[in-house]
Amino acid sequence: MIVALLGLWFALLLAGDTPVGRLMRRALVEWPAARLAGIRREAVIIWMILGAISLLCFWFLEEEGLRIFSMALPEIAGWLTLFEIGTLVDTILVAVLAASTLRFGAVRHWIAARLPVARRARRTRRARPAARASNDDEDGPALALAA
Repeated sequence: MIVALLGLWFALLLAGDTPVGRLMRRALVEWPAARLAGIRREAVIIWMILGAISLLCFWFLEEEGLRIFSMALPEIAGWLTLFEIGTLVDTILVAVLAASTLRFGAVRHWIAARLPVARRARRTRRARPAARASNDDEDGPALALAA
């Protein structure tokens, strides 16, 4: 494969500005460059998510998971492109990145202060009565505290 690609590259260099060279340049350089320039960030993110889902299917369900996912992949890709999920993915990523800069404890307390959630009553700690030390000779729990 590498030899074939190097041969095409060498032929492209040798052909130069001839009609065959211009045709090869259009087919091998300009057309792929135009197609690659048309790829948007949202499409890359969507395909990365689909790749992660396929890896998870393979991880958990092994070969059967890949078969199921490969049958569903055209349908999933169609739904994702139909609803322009790329914008939604960008929005979610920005929200996650913004949330990661906040202190999560402060956010938790802010949400808890605004939601009418039934708060648990705090239990008061009961103090045990202090045992008095006694210096008498009787046996009892006070004997351990005696001086």
